[in-house]
Parts: sequence; C-alpha cells; structure tokens
Amino acid sequence: MTVQGMASAPSPFSIGAIMLRGYLAFSDRTSRAAETLAVLLLYGFCALMLAEVFARGFLSTSLAMSWEFSAFAMAGVFLLGAGPAMRHGAHVRVTLVLGALPPKGQRVLEVAAVLGAIACAVLLCWIFTSLFLNSWAKDLRQSSYTATPLIWPHGLAMLGSVQFVLDMVARLIRTLLNETSEQPLPKVQELQDA
Repeated sequence: MTVQGMASAPSPFSIGAIMLRGYLAFSDRTSRAAETLAVLLLYGFCALMLAEVFARGFLSTSLAMSWEFSAFAMAGVFLLGAGPAMRHGAHVRVTLVLGALPPKGQRVLEVAAVLGAIACAVLLCWIFTSLFLNSWAKDLRQSSYTATPLIWPHGLAMLGSVQFVLDMVARLIRTLLNETSEQPLPKVQELQDA
C-alpha cells in the first residue's frame, strides 16, 4: 500500500524469498570454493605420490611425510568434495522407488530423504567440529616422524562437513521451491581438428 508516493513496506514473504535466494547464492559460492580446494588437494596428493615413487625408484629413499600428508589430503578431498558432488548429481542414488511414484510422491520422498541426509550431515559436522576443537585446545599432533598438528587435517574435515550441511540445506530449499536441485557441470567443448 502506498500513500502519496511513499513506498510500502516489503512483505514478509518477499523478505523471506530474498533471504532464501541469498542463502542459495552463498551456498553455491562456498560450494565452488570447496570444490576448488578439493581439486588443489587432489593435485597435491598426486604430486606427493609421484615424488614418493620417484624418491623410492631413483633415490632409494622415502619421503617421511608422503603417506601421512597424502592420507590427510585424501580425507580433505572426500569431505570437501561431498557437497559439490551432491550439487552436481554425482552421488549414487537408487531411484527404483522414486520412479514408481507419481510426481507428488516423488517430491515427498525426496524431501524426506533430504531431511534424513541433513540429520546425518549435521551429526558428521558435529563430530568433525568436536575433533577440530579438541585438537586445537590440546595441541594434538600426529604420532609420527613429522608430528603434524592435527588441527590442519581436522580443520579440512570440519570445513568439508560444514559445506556438506550447507549443500544439503540448499538442496532441501530447491526441492521445496520446485527448482532443479542438481546443477550439472558445464559441458566442455571437444577439440576439433583444424
């Protein structure tokens, strides 16, 4: 309602829609950042393993930290990549029951499944956050030659689990808004012979 040129106050529904869109945009940005970090960790993991193979094969020695850091990097790749992989539809889903239901039943089942997944993701996040805070408070270190502070691998795990929760909530919002919840990766154009 306007009174002689004065704008009306926005409705609570439009404010809620703006907040939901803001959350979805935030979740998409953080998901891309987690995806990028996971890719960098994967490249680092591969480089470290190649360096280990080279050191063992040609120098008859082993890199003291290669297996330890590779395990940390792989855990980071899995956890940081879980949310973005789900966003792109890369997780394995059994759709036998989903395909047998009418569209309304499919939506109800999807919402129920996502709510269950959010509960599991929140539990996972709570566990990794507890590990992170414990390793930070007690300055825990890996019991190995390098004595790596465990705050770093636990921090990666916590970040990945937080991102997974963010992406699961974004999936729920998109499902409730009847939007596509999976965003396929952009197609890469094939190189053509000149």
